[in-house]
Amino acid sequence: MRRTHAALATLLVLVLLASFAAPAGAAPLGKSNEAKLESALSKAFAKTKAPGAIAGVWIGGKGWTAVRGSTMEGKQVTPTVTDHTRIGSVTKTFTGTVILQLVDEGKLKLDQSIAKWFPTAPEASKITIRELGNMSSGINTYTADEAITARYLEHPSTAWKADELIAAGLALPRKFAPGAGFFYSDTNTLMLGKIAETVTGKSIGTLLRERIFKPLALKQTSFPATTALADPFWNGYTTQDAEGNAVRDSTHWSPTFAGAAGQVISTLPDLHRWAIALGTGSLISKGAQQQRLKPNPASVAAGRPYLFCLGRDHGWLTHTGDIPGYNTTVAYLPKMKATIVVLANTDIEAEEALPTPKLFTALAEVISPGNVPSGTH
Repeated sequence: MRRTHAALATLLVLVLLASFAAPAGAAPLGKSNEAKLESALSKAFAKTKAPGAIAGVWIGGKGWTAVRGSTMEGKQVTPTVTDHTRIGSVTKTFTGTVILQLVDEGKLKLDQSIAKWFPTAPEASKITIRELGNMSSGINTYTADEAITARYLEHPSTAWKADELIAAGLALPRKFAPGAGFFYSDTNTLMLGKIAETVTGKSIGTLLRERIFKPLALKQTSFPATTALADPFWNGYTTQDAEGNAVRDSTHWSPTFAGAAGQVISTLPDLHRWAIALGTGSLISKGAQQQRLKPNPASVAAGRPYLFCLGRDHGWLTHTGDIPGYNTTVAYLPKMKATIVVLANTDIEAEEALPTPKLFTALAEVISPGNVPSGTH
């Protein structure tokens, strides 16, 4: 989510773990490339305001991981690759996958209207499930409601209900007619979560555990209802609603304000597995994966199209997430079977960019110079 009080909107930017040979044309992770990755990470990290960073690059069966900085502001506590972190909007990729699984099972259709689940929503009969997922619904983001965000920032440990947040988003002025544009709205993904819950009779947290975390053995990934993080974890820092140049420790803020759009906690190894599953479509049918990869036409002009709860940036299938104190980018490059995951323990921008998109860009340039992402949010 963004770090401004007026618009706390979560950012756009975003198979089982198998051992397979690096494809032809891929840059193998030999000592030379590892040295370049180390250097690229150090240079890019120095240009961020993140206390710490955790990064991984994998091509085929080979991988490289590294950490930088500290898990705590003002103290030197070196991060580890198993530190738990809040992943913000990367959660959207999980929620979108559950929706696509339900489509595979014949329980939903992407082009059916949302009127069945949200009959009082403005123009509900004209808005489809697909339009929620590819951000073309025109529904505003609840984080643009200043009263809502003020309550959250003033009382950040408060637990929130998705229904209240959805109602706030639907009450705001629409951005455009259904299907007529692109606007990144957290309300859309909360609505997808509610649809999945209604169809299955299970909570979104249970659905994620049963349908994604367990099948992929993501044992360190969770959808927490409380403010706690499993050990080990690092502290997160934000300037949202802070006075002057102050920094707030947001480690134990309630993630329920993000819900199905940003509530998940994970680790670098688990996100490596997830990036592969996401990029290859291992948990859904081939047809559903094709639907996932269809862009919102209105987002294509920006050069980084938004798909169904996923983005594409110069060939990388990717999503970035930020929630107060944390920033994450996961990415998969199909032509190289390459994965990059970058984590940072702040959502504070430097040079108008979040930390992990910068780090992602620097690492991608080393392994695939022809597919360098934008490096901004």
